Amino acid sequence: MRFTHNCVVSLLVFCLIGLLFTPPAAAFIEREYTIREILDACTNIVFGEVKSVDRDRLRGVVIVKKDVKGKSGLKEIKMNFATGHYKRDTSPEKLAQLLKPGMPIIVFYRQHYGIDSMCFVDNTWFQMRAYRGGYNSTWWTFTHIDPMMSRTFDGKTKAFQKIVRDMLAGKMWAAAPKNAVKVFVLTGNSTYPTWSQTPVHTNVATYEYQALRSVKAGNKRPLAYELTKEQTLPHLEKANILWIGYEEISSYGRYLLSDETEKKIKTFVKNGGIVVVAGQDSRAENPCGTGWLQGGKLKGVESPPAQNFAVTKAGKSLFSTPNKIVSGKIFVDDAWVDWDRRDEVFATTEDQKELVVGTRRHGKGLYIITSLRNDSQYTTEINKALIENIMHYAVSQLK
Repeated sequence: MRFTHNCVVSLLVFCLIGLLFTPPAAAFIEREYTIREILDACTNIVFGEVKSVDRDRLRGVVIVKKDVKGKSGLKEIKMNFATGHYKRDTSPEKLAQLLKPGMPIIVFYRQHYGIDSMCFVDNTWFQMRAYRGGYNSTWWTFTHIDPMMSRTFDGKTKAFQKIVRDMLAGKMWAAAPKNAVKVFVLTGNSTYPTWSQTPVHTNVATYEYQALRSVKAGNKRPLAYELTKEQTLPHLEKANILWIGYEEISSYGRYLLSDETEKKIKTFVKNGGIVVVAGQDSRAENPCGTGWLQGGKLKGVESPPAQNFAVTKAGKSLFSTPNKIVSGKIFVDDAWVDWDRRDEVFATTEDQKELVVGTRRHGKGLYIITSLRNDSQYTTEINKALIENIMHYAVSQLK
């Protein structure tokens, strides 16, 4: 998924929230953004109410009711819809028809040399822009309605306002369905961040995290994701599954987990949590530590990249449900050796010397240990089918 570093950085920054935080010409969203990504990337969020709509002149005025993030200094926002795309599904006329006096609205924006914003009102996202000057007096210009943002949230404004308030107050999984499996993802600490993470301003949405979020359900249960870059794993006790991302344990031979984090992970598994460990990065002189793993032998070693593997009898289900994964169709790298007899081995390298996927039980929970090489957009995209299978299996093991 990655071709050259500069090419990818330019492409992904350009796509951020329809250029919410970048000045070039407006664009539609290309990938799904999380609510938390948007909250993190904004300098300001305001809750408001539509005061008036002039459908003849294609204009509207929003009263600012509350500053939810940052201090906007705004009393009202004057919107000029006539500047937008004149296309059927995103025309100024369509937006003017959608907006009605009294409707609640959320305006997410980033203030820099001007203002770039994404607005939400009852199932509809649209982009506005304002340039340097007095923002209370300046007419913000409409660019387009963005239907792709419905992947982030699709519903009523008041319901979305509650979610935004909860998330800003530090509540995790605020937008998750009641029966969702809560997945916590440690990501963004790779030694080579431009290799493994999307360079999007204030967040750490790695390619691996994007691949995980494309898995919407496991074992017929919805999945709800939250990510963290904090290696202390705050809020871990509220999760059902912890995914420790590529190079989050060891990167370029440097071990990254503290004693406190190791204990927290062990306790999480003992109490019934499922921990999925993606690939590590060892050096011959620095094998990957396993202080996070309860009991027995296991050692992360430096080994050459590979795509071929051998599935054991125990691993047939994981490598066939819901996707059939065959040898040569995944990317693995630095693997694991010296596993314990009580560990369940699902797949090894062809010579059976190194672990590709295996599990170890501890207390009420389970470790799922992999050697997946999720170091780029391309390798992660190839591994995505197996990532889905692993999540499906992980959910099936929850008690």
